[in-house]
Amino acid sequence: MANSITIVKDKVKRIELEESTGIVKDVLLDIKQQKGSIPNLFKTLAHKPQILRSTWNRMQSIMKDEKLPAKVKKLVALRVSILNNAEYCINAHYNGLMQVGYPPEVLEQVREGDYQLLTEIEARILEFVDKATNNFWELADDDFEELALQEEELLELVAVIDLFSGLNRVTAILNIEKD
Repeated sequence: MANSITIVKDKVKRIELEESTGIVKDVLLDIKQQKGSIPNLFKTLAHKPQILRSTWNRMQSIMKDEKLPAKVKKLVALRVSILNNAEYCINAHYNGLMQVGYPPEVLEQVREGDYQLLTEIEARILEFVDKATNNFWELADDDFEELALQEEELLELVAVIDLFSGLNRVTAILNIEKD
C-alpha cells in the first residue's frame, strides 16, 4: 500500500553532539551546559534545527521558576506523562523529581493518582491536571475555583500541560529510547 507507515524501533536516528554543526551544535551545547547531558529527545529533534531550537526555548520558558515553582511544574509534567502513558517522559520526570527531593513513595502515589502525601496546593493542581489532560471539555467553573490560582499561575499550568502532552506524543510515536 502506498504511503503506509511501518512502525519500527529507532524510527529516527539520534544525532550526537560530535556529529552536529551550526544551530544544532549550539543548541545541543546549551542543553548539555544547562542539564549536564543531552537527553535523547533533543538528539532526535536535531534532524530539524528549528524544531530543536524552538522546543528547547519553549521548554526553558515554560519550566522556569516564575509564578508556579519549577518543582511543581515538574510534578505536573510527570502526571501528564503518566496519564498519557509516555514512558520516556515518565522516566525523565520521575528521576528529575527525585533529584529535587521528592521521595520515591510520594512519586509512586502520584503514579497511582493518590495525592495525600503532597501539599494541599500540589494535590489541587494534580487533581486539575487529571481532568485537564484527559477530559478538558468537562472542566467547569468549579474546577477553576477549587484550583484557586491567579491568572498568571493558571496560564503557566496550562502551558506545562500543553508542552508535555505534545512531547509525550513525540517520544511515544518515535519510540525514543529512555536516557
